[in-house]
Amino acid sequence: MNRLHWIGIVALIACLSLLSACKHGQDRVPSISVDFMHVKPGLVVRVAGKNWQPGAQVVIGLSAPNAQPQDSQPVTTALTDASGNFVALFPFPTDERWASLAEVWVVAHTRDFSKVAAAVFSYSGRPTATAMPIPTASAIPATKPASYVLGRVEDTSASARIIMVKPIEGQAGVIAIVESTQITYDGQPAQFQDIHIGDLVEASGQPGASNSIIADHIRILARGTVQPTATPTPAKPALVWRGEYYNNTTFSGNPLLVRNDPAIDFQWQDGAAAESLPVDNFAVRWTGSWPFETGAYSFYAQVDDGIRVWLDEHLIIDQWHESNGALYSAYAYLSASLHAVKVEYFDARANAHAKLWWEYRGLDAVQMYPDWKGEYYNNITLSGIPFLVVNERVLDFNWGTGAPASGMAGDNFSARWTRTVNLEEGLYRFYARADDGVQLWVDEIKLISHWQDGVAETYLGDLYLSSGSHNICAEYYEHTGQAVIKVWWELLPATPTPTSMPTQTPTPLPPTPTATYTPLPPTATPTPTPEPAPSTPQPTYEFRPTPKPGSFCPLFQMWT
Repeated sequence: MNRLHWIGIVALIACLSLLSACKHGQDRVPSISVDFMHVKPGLVVRVAGKNWQPGAQVVIGLSAPNAQPQDSQPVTTALTDASGNFVALFPFPTDERWASLAEVWVVAHTRDFSKVAAAVFSYSGRPTATAMPIPTASAIPATKPASYVLGRVEDTSASARIIMVKPIEGQAGVIAIVESTQITYDGQPAQFQDIHIGDLVEASGQPGASNSIIADHIRILARGTVQPTATPTPAKPALVWRGEYYNNTTFSGNPLLVRNDPAIDFQWQDGAAAESLPVDNFAVRWTGSWPFETGAYSFYAQVDDGIRVWLDEHLIIDQWHESNGALYSAYAYLSASLHAVKVEYFDARANAHAKLWWEYRGLDAVQMYPDWKGEYYNNITLSGIPFLVVNERVLDFNWGTGAPASGMAGDNFSARWTRTVNLEEGLYRFYARADDGVQLWVDEIKLISHWQDGVAETYLGDLYLSSGSHNICAEYYEHTGQAVIKVWWELLPATPTPTSMPTQTPTPLPPTPTATYTPLPPTATPTPTPEPAPSTPQPTYEFRPTPKPGSFCPLFQMWT
């Protein structure tokens, strides 16, 4: 098979991948780019992949131009991040098979070869141990090194003796270590294995290819746990799923199997998910924390039979029933942080398959939230970019002393929920139970206003509504202690027909909101509270977040 035929095979696989991606609402095809750097004694290849399935394990190999992808020789593997990208490094083999070729193909593929990408690697006269003389430390002026970088270590490769850094000063992103490189920490000699992800290092030496430094000196200035602020850098997550496999569909008892799965993409069909599991009536729970960029995401799940998906403990997909390869989706807006994803799946009978993935849609993509649009903020003033935006089926939460999302604090946060509902004509009573502050709008009318600290209490307001669509907005903040919020409403029984049709304007509120929105008494039917007798005020502490200028639910700015 000649080179043109091989290229045709790769192109055909790419076309099939594109058709499959379009079928599932994706428009990206996996690709790789190849770069190289000179490192004594030879060549190190850097492979960067884009548009792969998040969490997938990608095999990287070398192939002669006239070989098929399945005949490529594996040299390393990589796990993609939550955006479907990866970076891998490997030393180019020195055996005669590859040294004699003027052109080599770098092939990246999934384990089953369902996704394949290739890039040509052509470099005549590959360097040997003597082909690239390395200058000694004395050849570099001490006052002005040929190349210099100060930065945080992002990754290391012991086999290639490479350090990837995020530069603070200088431009190089790769530090190559050779035999003459001197490594020190706190004035004492150190080894390559003493350099860890997160360390602050500086390196000087000669410039290499592809934005790299061939280091003469490397100093470890600070360990990864030493940060400019009091908050330590989170540990680098393991980009795998923890899979717990049960021999029932109710997650009863202990799992029969616990393992790490690089991706949720299984086609068991009529077979078993593992040797110890039955072919039918089993369930799997996957959990993992994944790094996300700031922006909008689409989450997809395709299963036979049922699936539930939580994002930071918020249920975004709930399809717990038998199905036949159904595709489900949900939207979310995430901050740049680690976010926890939990997936539960069950198979009842016949075919079994499960697949979950997500796509980044940018900062300004149009999102859809069919129920409550929940926006969660890491402050008490509903300001800035939300930490998390998800669809909430009900507005009923009791977080205790916990947080509404992993990565958020358990105190000093706020949230806003908005939605449109169709209601029949009548008099409605709206309720809000909160600890601490809550505000509720119906259309443009602020019906409940208790924007201050307090224990869990229920507040209410009545409003006559016409038949049709109405906009509801609830705002909430938590200061300290318990965190509780619940909003609901009811249509009150009809009263004797009045002489004139009441308008949609509620009874004017008195100037002091706290005198109007009082907690519900313990009896089932609210009764008017008599005006208390004047008394000497007692000194109390009351916390009220500073209101935003012209503060009202932005929902109505959008709808009016």
